[in-house]
Order: sequence, then structure tokens, then C-alpha cells
Amino acid sequence: MMKFNTWILPVLFLSLALTGNSLNDRPVQIDWHHKSVQNITDNTTVKFGVMVAKTEGKLISPAQQVQVAKALGVKYIRGRIDIQGWGGSNAAYDTYTDAGLKVLLNINYGIPRGATGDFAPVPFPTDMDAYSKSLHSILNKYKPEVVVIENEEDNPNYHAGSADDYINELKTAIQVAHSKGLKITNGGITVREVCLIIYDDYVQQGQKDKAVDFAKRVFPPMLLQRLNNLDNPMVARQLEFGRKIIAAYKTLDIDYVNFHWYEPVRARGQAAEANSEFDPQAFAFVVNYLKTTTGKPVLTNEFGTFNTSPELTKNLLQAVKDGGLSYAIFYSADGGTGKAVALQNASGDLRENGIAFRDFVVQH
Repeated sequence: MMKFNTWILPVLFLSLALTGNSLNDRPVQIDWHHKSVQNITDNTTVKFGVMVAKTEGKLISPAQQVQVAKALGVKYIRGRIDIQGWGGSNAAYDTYTDAGLKVLLNINYGIPRGATGDFAPVPFPTDMDAYSKSLHSILNKYKPEVVVIENEEDNPNYHAGSADDYINELKTAIQVAHSKGLKITNGGITVREVCLIIYDDYVQQGQKDKAVDFAKRVFPPMLLQRLNNLDNPMVARQLEFGRKIIAAYKTLDIDYVNFHWYEPVRARGQAAEANSEFDPQAFAFVVNYLKTTTGKPVLTNEFGTFNTSPELTKNLLQAVKDGGLSYAIFYSADGGTGKAVALQNASGDLRENGIAFRDFVVQH
């Protein structure tokens, strides 16, 4: 049983919300001690892995990615196949499996960037017959550890289309994956999305003080300033989208619920070189919110840190382990100021945070 600070307990036991299909649906009471939820979601051994991407401005080849994974002591790696570019095989996937790694495979409909690198959101597919045929082709060739449908389904920089479009895509993918004996999950609810929903639940329940307290723990200052305007069309769209997909995950036959997370969570978009603050209770609360609202095991195929602090890395890994996540894939890439930081340098040598990661995995 996890330990929680007093700010969490009243909400966790009395007022965690099952969200409905629209913003007009009100949260309902649930019992966190409900045995079936705990039996479904508890996991004593987290399967850690890595996704290795551009570091110090340099692309990292699949062979180098394998070397980093082995240096970190992990057996799992995140891969990607884009349906619109599928030609019958994927060289990176072959490199991973030839090296004995198991793949959590993102299957995306397209690439959400244009030729200049600018965001070009890809519409969710709507021709389910064609989509099903493409999935069958990919999954006849490859048998990933977990099939992941799209990347960050709620991220408007990556996707165009409605929540219903994504839910229909996921329904089709579930049928295809399960017909081949494969496990499947969603693309990864963003940290911003899940925290925004929890904040709004507090507001809708009239618990403004708890909403403000939670917001101060998880939102960067810039976003805090915007929270007083939840009627903003963009925010309202995000809330509606998020509530719909989480409600769907409760009833859909997905094997896991996937979310993305970075620490320090309040430092998103800011310089965080010397900031190793971490609130394990906030992380635990969000994990248990997802478990409780969906009744599904939880994994993350993308989590990471904004600096190379070994302490921050170890504390986050410990929270993931304590949270009983099924899989946890560390995003190891240099994204720039206020974004992810890799566990390795461009040559593949482990940085101090990479050494801390490796040591934690070896010890656990």
C-alpha cells in the first residue's frame, strides 16, 4: 500500500471521479479500496525500458540505440512504425529484435511534422477497413511486446480529429491486436491532460482550495495563470477530449492505460538545470487516479527528466516502481531548454543520470 500525504487522502478515499462523456457529466463517488481494482492494477516488478532519440543535436542510429539500452541494463525499447510509410518491413525494429530486445511499438497513422520540421497534425484515420488491413499487415510481420496506438492522442500538435475518431481507431486496433494474441494500449495521455482533468474535477465538486493546491504541485507558472479561464475554447476542447477518452478506456478492452510524465513536473518549458524537486505523492495520486477511473493496469511508454540530476532520476524511478506500473520506458533524448534530457551523450556513453538509471535497474 502506498503512503500519501494528508492532502491526498480525503480526495483519494472520498472523491476521485469517474468521468463521463461530456463536460456536463459530474464526477461520482468511488471506493479506492474496491478489491477488483487493486487486484487488476498491482504490479510488483516494473519492466523498465528506453526510447533513445536525438542527442546533442545528433541522430542516434538503431544500432547505437541498442548499445545504449544494453548499457542501461534494460530489455525493452520503444519503436515506431508509421502506417502511411509502411512498406512491409522496418529496419529499426529488426535491429532491436535481432539484438534480443523486446519492443513496445507505436503504430502511428502518419508523421505529424512537415518537411521543414513544423507541426502538421495528422487526422485520425476514418476508413477502418483500410486501417484494419494495414494493421494486419504490420502485426503479421511483427509481434511486439505491446502495441501502442498513436502517440499522445490528446496532443493537438500531433493529431487532428475528434475523440470519437480516435476511440473508433483504437476499437479497430484492439480487435486486430487481440486476434493475434498481442497486448495493446492507448498512445499516452499527456501529463498536462490528466492533470487538467483532475484539477477540473476538484472545481466541479466545489473543492476550490484542493484544486489550487493540486495545481500548484503539477502545473508550471505559465499554465497556472490560465487556469482561471477553463471556458477558453482550447482548454474546453482539451477537457472534453480527455474526458471522453478516459471514459472509453474504462469500457474498451485495452490491456493497459498509458500516460506520459516528466519531472520536475512544474518546470515544463523552463530552464531546469539545477532543479531536482520531485513530489512523489503527486505522481502517485495521478497514477492511482488513472487506475481508479479506468480499472486498468497503468504503464508509461514515455517518462523522463528535464535535467541530468542523478537524484531526480533515482527518485522518479522509485516512484514508478512504487506505483506498480507494468512497463516504464524512459525517453532518452535532448529536447532543448525546458524539455527532456538524455541519459547518454551523442557517443552513447552514459551521463551521470544514465549511470544512476543503470544502477537502479540493476538493484531492482
